[in-house]
Amino acid sequence: MHGAPLDLPVKDPRERALARTLGVPDLLARVLLARGFDDPERARNHLRPDLRRLHDPFLFRGMDRAVQRIRDAMARRERIMIHGDYDVDGIAGSVLLAKLLRLVQADVKVYIPRRADGYSFTAASVQAVVDGGFKLCISVDNGTNAVRAIDAIQAHGCDVIVTDHHGTLENTARPHTLINPRLPDAGYPDRELAGCGVAFRLATALAQTFSRGTTHSDEFKEFLAEGMAYVALGTIADVAPLRGENRILVWHGLRALGASPNPGIRALLDAAGLSDAPVDADDVAFRIAPLLNAAGRMGHASAAVDVLLARGYQDAQEAAKRLETLNELRRKVEKEVLDEALQLAAARTEPILVLAAPGWHHGVLGIVAARIAETTGKPAILLTIEGDRARGSGRSAGSLDLRRALADSSSVLTAHGGHAAAVGVELAADAIDAFRDMINEVAGDLVRPRPIEPVDGCADFAELDVRTLRQLELLGPFGTGNPRPTFVTEGARLLGRPSIDARGCDLRLRVVQAGQVLPARLAGGAARFEELRERREPCRLVYTPRASRWADEGPVELLVTHLQPAVASAS
Repeated sequence: MHGAPLDLPVKDPRERALARTLGVPDLLARVLLARGFDDPERARNHLRPDLRRLHDPFLFRGMDRAVQRIRDAMARRERIMIHGDYDVDGIAGSVLLAKLLRLVQADVKVYIPRRADGYSFTAASVQAVVDGGFKLCISVDNGTNAVRAIDAIQAHGCDVIVTDHHGTLENTARPHTLINPRLPDAGYPDRELAGCGVAFRLATALAQTFSRGTTHSDEFKEFLAEGMAYVALGTIADVAPLRGENRILVWHGLRALGASPNPGIRALLDAAGLSDAPVDADDVAFRIAPLLNAAGRMGHASAAVDVLLARGYQDAQEAAKRLETLNELRRKVEKEVLDEALQLAAARTEPILVLAAPGWHHGVLGIVAARIAETTGKPAILLTIEGDRARGSGRSAGSLDLRRALADSSSVLTAHGGHAAAVGVELAADAIDAFRDMINEVAGDLVRPRPIEPVDGCADFAELDVRTLRQLELLGPFGTGNPRPTFVTEGARLLGRPSIDARGCDLRLRVVQAGQVLPARLAGGAARFEELRERREPCRLVYTPRASRWADEGPVELLVTHLQPAVASAS
């Protein structure tokens, strides 16, 4: 990737002292200092997150009220519905709440809407409450703005407790209790919890009201560990920032996930090929989450719930095989839609892409929109046309707040919602052209290239041995809000000729610095093949080093994001 030369970071004189105090490599201390952990105690707390640093769940405004309503439902033997969402965040949070309530003998059922019915509470949700005779409904990962449906449910004599992390102050529902850390009057210090994290905080608040004998039972301790495993699944899959409480919960949840005796989790790990390995955030994002999401995308999310709630391994294994079949179908359909969408995108010149076609499978539109945004560098909204309406998903690129862009274009929309980076939208089919014009008019000039991630310091290749890189893993889990360490090396040279990878996207290189030779991959560098194949002058590399999970001695590979002429040769 081209661009202005980056300023080299200045070495912090406190690095060696911090490294010695903590007993870690200088390179790890370098990253800690770059990320603001200059106090040894804060650094230790970061390297080993402590559950005791979680906030009191009763800081949520309304938590007392929600817990008391659940206790009342249990005392009266009322039927309780968990109203989830069809993505991993909603599924995981729904399962953990259901497991807790079943543990204390509550009459509970998980209900996940069909994707075809639309996001959050719908008319189908209202009917399910009425048909099931439920007196209490607890949402997970949805409901903040479901005004009409929640009013209708409560009019039928069923109280609604909303746990969510979406939504805005405009058009907020009026349930029995609304627990959402993103709302300004929520009362909770950490606003970045995923939907499953909010559900877990409700679960822990409820647990605190049980007798000491109950909460100290083996079953209950097993639930708490398993609950954090579900939080890890949902938080990573929802691309929530891995900092603050999210990082604490995911750090412990990943360990609980790999060690879980739960038959559903074991079957899921087996299906993902992870039965004999520690589980990290990348495994969840790229191997486990696609399996769970395939249920909601290609069939019904209840198939994923069946896996996680299975009582025996054989049932769990059969349910997991259904997820594998759905995931294979998802891959096939996704490729077909992506090929068509790329052709449409090539013909559009607007800064925000709005692409539409009849027959596109709604379940893959979010994934394909993300691929289009990544490929083109433009925000992309993909719509499938179904008769006289169109609905779909959008993904941002660069610095555009896509949710705000939809709000500013809402006069031509039927419904919309989501995050700054990921949204859902519905509109009349004959309003697509007007929507494309409007969103580009109100937000097109706000589209900016994705900013260069800040580097954590300079590094020499000699520092990048496998043991040191293993130590860098202590900074994880890595993801949004907590990226893998990135370094810059000055004066590296290319050895031999590069080659283009099998996908025709990245460039494979061999680079040398101070006599140390390492393999490298330049992300999206295929277009620079001719430029780089004869280059011999010194380069400046910006990269993330990665080591094989299996090998003790190597190889170490550099995942290069920027390759520029060295400062000395750039004049």
